[in-house]
Amino acid sequence: MIFLHLLLSFFCFLTLTSVFCIDKICNKNNCQLPYCQCAVSNSNPTSLDITDIPQLVLLTFVGNLNKYTFDPIRSILNPTNRNPNECPISSTFFVNDNYTEYCLVQRLFDNHNEIAMTTSSNKCPLTNCYDENNWRRWSDNDWKREIKQQRLNLIEQSKIHQSHIKGFRVPHLQIDDNKHFEHIRNFHFHYDSSMLFKSSNFIWPFTLNYSFNQTDCINCDDSYQTIETLWQFPLHEWIYPNGDFIFFFVNFL
Repeated sequence: MIFLHLLLSFFCFLTLTSVFCIDKICNKNNCQLPYCQCAVSNSNPTSLDITDIPQLVLLTFVGNLNKYTFDPIRSILNPTNRNPNECPISSTFFVNDNYTEYCLVQRLFDNHNEIAMTTSSNKCPLTNCYDENNWRRWSDNDWKREIKQQRLNLIEQSKIHQSHIKGFRVPHLQIDDNKHFEHIRNFHFHYDSSMLFKSSNFIWPFTLNYSFNQTDCINCDDSYQTIETLWQFPLHEWIYPNGDFIFFFVNFL
């Protein structure tokens, strides 16, 4: 009798586990906009005809903002460069603290550009890419300190309210055990834009509510964790036709 009871309990456990795993597969029944979107590649995730979906090109810059970097940016954001609706183009800036002049950050924000952020120091968290003598791999506390400090820099020095700081990108696209996800969620970020995918598999923006196929993700970490309602705006590799250079760009919608 005891053996039968244990056997039944074991089967119940397997059944519950199976149901749990099925529920972890993202589909249109358990994941619906605006709070959830499955990771979909090379296909249309909407009910709209493909010809009715407007194409959006997300223009982003990563790094510091100062008098040396501002002029080239200003030439790109020239008022003569406009969207099809005749509105001026704008961009997203993932700002770090190195040599940044925050008055310029404030000016860009006041001119309807989005100010997002990376970490404060912009050092490499996963590998010693600058050959620093005292480099060490970042701990969870290092991630928290770097994110918290740069967020504070933008709030206090650029006078940007914290509710407007919605996006984050890891420095040098080095995702390390996904340590940053928990912190940007705690700081109420809306999205992350750090995952880099192969150009052969275009991924639409998606939420991290459910696990997804990481086969074509170049810098994803196997320890991926699900985080409800946090959006991922993926990057894709871009190789010039002659194969000489590789650049990265945010997905075209």
